[in-house]
Amino acid sequence: MSGMETVTKPVLEIRGLAKRFGRTEVLREVTLSVARGERLALIGPNGAGKSTLFNLISGREAPSAGQVWLDGQRIDGRPPHQISRLGLARSFQVSHLFAHLSAFDNLRCAMLWSAGQRYSFWRPLSRLRELNSRAAVLLERLGLQPRRDDSAASLSYAEQRALEIGVTVAGGAGVILLDEPTAGMSRSETARCVELIRELTAGRTLLMVEHDMGVVFELADRIAVLAQGELIACGTPAQVRADARVRQAYLGALPATEPAHD
Repeated sequence: MSGMETVTKPVLEIRGLAKRFGRTEVLREVTLSVARGERLALIGPNGAGKSTLFNLISGREAPSAGQVWLDGQRIDGRPPHQISRLGLARSFQVSHLFAHLSAFDNLRCAMLWSAGQRYSFWRPLSRLRELNSRAAVLLERLGLQPRRDDSAASLSYAEQRALEIGVTVAGGAGVILLDEPTAGMSRSETARCVELIRELTAGRTLLMVEHDMGVVFELADRIAVLAQGELIACGTPAQVRADARVRQAYLGALPATEPAHD
């Protein structure tokens, strides 16, 4: 290799990752890399190990074997708060919002660390003008300005999911993990959520677990497929759709063609 050549390293690397619970193998030798700025969708039948993989990447569980690297730093086995500070943020299937805080205050809390405030609890949030301004802009982008002062618990399901995505990106993390962001939404709510994800993750790296294949083909640059704890395919949407192993795992549930784009 000449001195003029440069090698772009993946921002997220999963190397031989495995997870066992007793004698049960949930993940086996999963190796995957995600390029900076890429949108990668992780799909697979129920019980394939998708949520477990997210838990290992985000630090909620430690792997039985293998490694996870984030931007050149090994993060497997580290606690979630350390991984978050290194630039990886995750949403969950079940809402992790502060139910009794307003939508606006949920966003402000998520922004505190990135705003450099850290543990300055004695400073009233109302004085943090830049933080308040950023939170207001994000609230508007989420379409939640009319619900600014309403508690998170009082929001509709779709509004809570939108706020959850907002909280996930609010801290400025470069790598975003979204766990079934459109689950339980109507078609119109899903369409709005897809546009929101596209807008809020622009320029960032996205790893997403999603069961709605229309959403997957709409958003993903590449698709990785888990089945029975193993990675059986990874490639462009067209490559994955044509893969016989993937179609067998899904029993023909994949659409024959890509959904039409507006």
